[in-house]
Amino acid sequence: MNVDVDVLERFKAYQFDERAKTKSEPSNTVVVFRAINDAVKNKKLGELSSGPEEESDDFLAIEAPGRRTSRERRKTDQLSWRPTFKDLDKIDKLWATHAFDNRSAFIEAVLGAYLPALKKGRRARR
Repeated sequence: MNVDVDVLERFKAYQFDERAKTKSEPSNTVVVFRAINDAVKNKKLGELSSGPEEESDDFLAIEAPGRRTSRERRKTDQLSWRPTFKDLDKIDKLWATHAFDNRSAFIEAVLGAYLPALKKGRRARR
């Protein structure tokens, strides 16, 4: 799943901070589930959604979510996590109900809302 590099850096920093506090680093799946549960519990999903994507008049859309249109450095990176098929069904119903463009946009939005900002001058380890 692709997420914005800033969100991924905050994700790694969150895991590092949790390990420092509890001596145990949460898995990627645990962090994603915490973010989703927080968004559902606090009824944030409606405000996180960007709504339906506008259709292009072009035959083939040049601008599309996740598509690179230049050779500049990518602004997204891969985040691996392992939900069950049952969990994916629940997640897919959530993002579709709340008008997210796709599952990646949903996960990025809930992580972005859940994860704390990076501390000044701190870059997360990759």
